[in-house]
Amino acid sequence: MITLSPCCNFRPICANERQALFNRIAPVYDNLNDLLSLGRHRIWKRMAVSWSGAKMGHRVLDVCCGSGDLALLLSEKVGSNGKVIGLDFSEEQLSVAASRQNSRTKNCFTNIEWVEGDALDLLFDDGWFDAITMGYGLRNVVDKRKAMQEILRVLKALECLSSTSIKAMSY
Repeated sequence: MITLSPCCNFRPICANERQALFNRIAPVYDNLNDLLSLGRHRIWKRMAVSWSGAKMGHRVLDVCCGSGDLALLLSEKVGSNGKVIGLDFSEEQLSVAASRQNSRTKNCFTNIEWVEGDALDLLFDDGWFDAITMGYGLRNVVDKRKAMQEILRVLKALECLSSTSIKAMSY
């Protein structure tokens, strides 16, 4: 049996605390991902984009986009006639993402829009997106079921959701 000492007083982190944390780590977020995954996150993200089913001209959403890795990859996939929305609740992460976008030269990267928003209350019409990705965001939302309901609501029927962090969830 494992017992926790009084100094290990664990409690769930609320949404505001998570948002503050991601704002604080935004400048080093990409380096942390490289370090913690030994760079493998780059392969996993390319796989997620491939599995998303995004095609030229599609409208896609990257929920909890962070510093924009998936959105930038999706931008190449959907081309300049497509549209990519990168949504995150961290203003600082979106700032890093926009800076990375502005440093790119391909025309397709002009098709990305960065939106500050909540994965639990997506401000898009039902069935608006052809494909949706969510990198590692599912582990960080406070209500996973609500996030998935919102994602499925804005995804066109019979289209594709791709994530690097979906695992069995019990309700």
